Amino acid sequence: MKHLSKLLLICTLIATAVLGGCGKKDPGTPPDVLIDGTAVVVGEMKPADLEDKGFETDASEKLISALPERSWTSSIYLRKDGVSYARLTLVNESTDDKRVSQCMIEELCFYSLDKKDSNELNISINGVNPIGMTRDELKNAYPDLELDDADSDYLFHYLRNGDYTVRFEYANGVLKEIEIKHSFPKSYQEK
Repeated sequence: MKHLSKLLLICTLIATAVLGGCGKKDPGTPPDVLIDGTAVVVGEMKPADLEDKGFETDASEKLISALPERSWTSSIYLRKDGVSYARLTLVNESTDDKRVSQCMIEELCFYSLDKKDSNELNISINGVNPIGMTRDELKNAYPDLELDDADSDYLFHYLRNGDYTVRFEYANGVLKEIEIKHSFPKSYQEK
C-alpha cells in the first residue's frame, strides 16, 4: 500500500507538470511603433486604419487589389507624402479574397537605413528613434536587447515579447534594417 501511495503521488505530480505546461502561451505585447506620429500596431491594424492619417500603399501601382484566401505578401510598401516608410507583410487569414487595405499588417520592415535620406524617416520604437544608433547606443536605449555576439560583418539584435519580435540588422557597424514582426501561420500561401 505504501508503494501504491508513492506511485499515485508521483503520477499526480507528473500529470500536474504536464497539464500545467499545456496552458495558453503568453502572446506578449506589441512594441509601441510610431511612424510620423501615427501608431502602427503589427498584428492588430490594417492599411485602411492608416488612410485617414495620410498613409497609402503602392498596391494599386503593382496591380494588386486583393489577396486570395489564406495568403500573405511582403511586396507592399507603406508611404506618406512621397516618402516610403516601410515594407509591409500583409496577411489574409480569411477563407475569401480580401482587399489589400483590409489585410492584417503582420510585419513592418524599415529598410536601407544606412542611406542618407533615411534621416527623413520619423519613426520610433518603444519611444526611441533608433536610426543612426551604434550598437552600444541601441543597448542603452533597449536594456532587454539580445545582442548577437557573432564575429561577423552582419549582426542581428533582438527584442522579443511573446509573439512579437523587433530585429535590428547591422552591417559593418551601421544599422541597415529594422523588422517588427508578429508571428502568423507561414503555412499560408505567399503571393
